[in-house]
Amino acid sequence: MRIILIVLAVIVALAVALFGALEVMAYRQAVRLLRPSRKLLERTPEDVGLADVIEELRIPGPHGALSAWYLPARNGCTIIYCHGIHDNKGQWLEQAARLHRRGGYGALLFDFAGHGESDGHMVTYGVNEQEDVRAIIAYLRQRGDVRMDGLAIMGYSLGAITSVLAAASMPDIRAVVIESGFADLQHDIEAVFTHYTGLPSFPLANMTVFWGERMAHVKLSQIRPERVIGKIAPRPIMIISDLKDRLADEPRDGERLYAAAGEPKLLWQVPDAEHVAAYATHPDEWIERVGNFLDEQLAAKVSEQRSAVDSAG
Repeated sequence: MRIILIVLAVIVALAVALFGALEVMAYRQAVRLLRPSRKLLERTPEDVGLADVIEELRIPGPHGALSAWYLPARNGCTIIYCHGIHDNKGQWLEQAARLHRRGGYGALLFDFAGHGESDGHMVTYGVNEQEDVRAIIAYLRQRGDVRMDGLAIMGYSLGAITSVLAAASMPDIRAVVIESGFADLQHDIEAVFTHYTGLPSFPLANMTVFWGERMAHVKLSQIRPERVIGKIAPRPIMIISDLKDRLADEPRDGERLYAAAGEPKLLWQVPDAEHVAAYATHPDEWIERVGNFLDEQLAAKVSEQRSAVDSAG
């Protein structure tokens, strides 16, 4: 009996030590999950021929000032561009410049709080970031020279989550384009953990989310864009799914988001593209597909409304 008790005590001690080690690992992973790195700009407006027409801005946001660039529209349509985690507004600069040349689309590119040149220090996977978008929309409205019926939003990864959450609750957004979006953040964190470690996601991934929720004071486990994407309809949405993605769980995420979205909707699955890499892989096709979607679902409607007003006047 004495030997059995000693063995049991050793087993309990080892279990406690293992659990403690897992807690420390989960806490460190949660810190990494919530602390974005500040990536330096790789492109500037000068690099894409926009230096003379773009405005540099500091827009008041809920967590400090947001660094932004504003490019006036020629066709009455302005796109809010939302970058991915650990990136900045420069991630969208080349695409914005090409869509502006192609069809006259204006742009508001900005750094989320905690990223780039914006204030803040934490990422919350769309929960607080959608309030950054709300601040951007308020700024555009108060300018007085932006058509609010021609407002669209585009998002990569973190920006895709944010775009869905924002559009679901903000009717000012009239069209949505997302790439490498997540359908269910909890599922995707677990999938990424297993993919990169080869280990079961339970319990470490769940413990990471537990600590992350307490640090950020948001319910990370409740971030499920597939549950709210249907609220965007009847406003149009285009979903770009990169099938070689190792962060989003593709094709699952893209297909679940598409299935949950209302009409009108469009799904483009890109077989040879990795995470947010459809443009890098097929730049001309990306511009043509996205440009055609915006032409048909946004610019044409703005033009019709403008003609109706002119006729009534």
